[in-house]
Amino acid sequence: MKIYGGKMDFTRQGRLNGSQRNKVKGLLHMLYTPKELSEEIGINLDQVYRVYIPAGCPHSKDHRGRISINGKEFKTWYEENYKKRKLEKNQAYCVSCKQAVAIVNPERIKDGKNSYLISYCPHCGKKVTRFNDCKRKKNDQ
Repeated sequence: MKIYGGKMDFTRQGRLNGSQRNKVKGLLHMLYTPKELSEEIGINLDQVYRVYIPAGCPHSKDHRGRISINGKEFKTWYEENYKKRKLEKNQAYCVSCKQAVAIVNPERIKDGKNSYLISYCPHCGKKVTRFNDCKRKKNDQ
């Protein structure tokens, strides 16, 4: 978690994988406890308390301090705050640095029907790959 201008950056933490995102889309318009929400999505309960609630997840507390999270509001909030990241034509994603980096002196590789660029991350020096073209075979039978 990084701090930018006095604000904490939670967008690097709390990202869900594909099956978890699909489960978020199926949340109902009802109140969930953090435990129910974590079980429904398939995440750790600590992630709700340590990442989502401090990041501004819409929730309410009753007079005893118990937290309730509306499923539809959580879905809308998650989709707004964790949008898909788009890369420019001259960028690739470095898995080590977890950020988009510029492609410098790329090496073009053609492997069957796939064409991709290989470059090195200017920050950590690890290899980054960017697919250019992937032609799929049509099934005419």
